[in-house]
Amino acid sequence: MKQFETNEELIYALIIDDLDGAITPSDKVFLYQWRSAAAENENTYQDFLSVQLNMDKLYQRDRSDVENSWKALDKKIVQKLQAQQFPQKGRSIRFWFSAAAAAMILLSLTYYFINDSRYVVVSTANHTAITRVVLPDGTEVSLNAGTTIKYLKHDFVKHRKLELKTGEVFIHVAPHNDSRFSVDLGDVTAEDIGTSFNVVKNDKKVSVIVEEGKVALKHLQLDRSVMLSAGKLGVYDIGTQALAVADNPNVNYKAWLDRKFIFKEISVVQAAEQLEKAYQVPVRVKDESLKNRKLTASLHYQTLDSALAVISASLQCKVTKEKNRYVLSDH
Repeated sequence: MKQFETNEELIYALIIDDLDGAITPSDKVFLYQWRSAAAENENTYQDFLSVQLNMDKLYQRDRSDVENSWKALDKKIVQKLQAQQFPQKGRSIRFWFSAAAAAMILLSLTYYFINDSRYVVVSTANHTAITRVVLPDGTEVSLNAGTTIKYLKHDFVKHRKLELKTGEVFIHVAPHNDSRFSVDLGDVTAEDIGTSFNVVKNDKKVSVIVEEGKVALKHLQLDRSVMLSAGKLGVYDIGTQALAVADNPNVNYKAWLDRKFIFKEISVVQAAEQLEKAYQVPVRVKDESLKNRKLTASLHYQTLDSALAVISASLQCKVTKEKNRYVLSDH
């Protein structure tokens, strides 16, 4: 019996645990070895990934919207599932692919996933939740709202190149002896040297902040590069084609991902702007007297309600929710 001829239900369970972030270190190693053993195994993992991402976005919507969508599209879903011929791989895999077919039909989702013969494209819409993707080499990529990435499906491990088309990602690179991991950013490339780093790309500039290890930010055509170590910020100005490096001044650069904030004598308006970016919910400061006040606090809350409750208690101000936004005001 070959090393990886194992119970399919066990493999599927490990994949689901991995995508849910609940897998043990030893099982993660085993799963990575299984994925690397054959292209068919990696294709199966990527299929599960596409299901997971679409279903996550489906159930993050308001429950009433989901139920209405299911009712409205029920006949279409049934027809689509009946037209599919699924392999007999056990109840779990049939359920997952059934769920995938249903999720793909719900075109009103704020997320899309394209999986063609060569590339995988993952895109998140504005004001959506964080999306986590595990690349074929084991590298973990977290996508902020309004982000699009693209990578090779079959030959990724050979080239280990991720393209960030727009938006913000945090990347924890899996160690690899054969090749270095790189991020294609258009004019420039961020080449990893064993690290974790944050990347932002828009139509004006590219910013790279290194958390651990080192990153080489390179402009290949101009033969320019800067080396970034932990705590450094690298910026490429698309208009002037200038590369610059400096100490990272933003201690909350990763708050969109980990919800950790350190505020030291900053204005309430600045704090509100950072909270709004991280939680993807508008936060407004109503009164001029409150806008000029300073806030010093350390916050680590998964919900915006909890973070604002602490701020309200600290500043003795009022927090109200008006439709889809929060408003801070004096009592």
